[in-house]
Amino acid sequence: MSNTVPGLGSLESAVMGVLWAAGRPLSVREVVEGLADREPAYTTISTVLENLRRKDWVDRERTGRLWFYRALRDRATYAADRMHGALDDSGDSQGALLRFVDRMAPSDLDLLRDLLADIPRHERP
Repeated sequence: MSNTVPGLGSLESAVMGVLWAAGRPLSVREVVEGLADREPAYTTISTVLENLRRKDWVDRERTGRLWFYRALRDRATYAADRMHGALDDSGDSQGALLRFVDRMAPSDLDLLRDLLADIPRHERP
């Protein structure tokens, strides 16, 4: 599975990763510093953050002369969206789920069993 967010490019996904890791609103400069391995230009990241804002992935708030950006969706929601997308793309949800569960670590299987057991039968889809 790739590290890109469905519907977002690789740089947009990397910016989201920086925001998620920070857990707090960041200025454009702080996001640039968080992407030091890519050496992005300040103006490029500013544009990416505005694109993410238009796509409703981030929100911004002005403090003094600076804009601070924060993620509107958390990493768990992003992961769930990726899993739903993979199931939709598989063309065989049952087969994909079976293979997925078959490859899960025993501790993750235990967690899944516990989570499923906690859902009242009348609330299951």
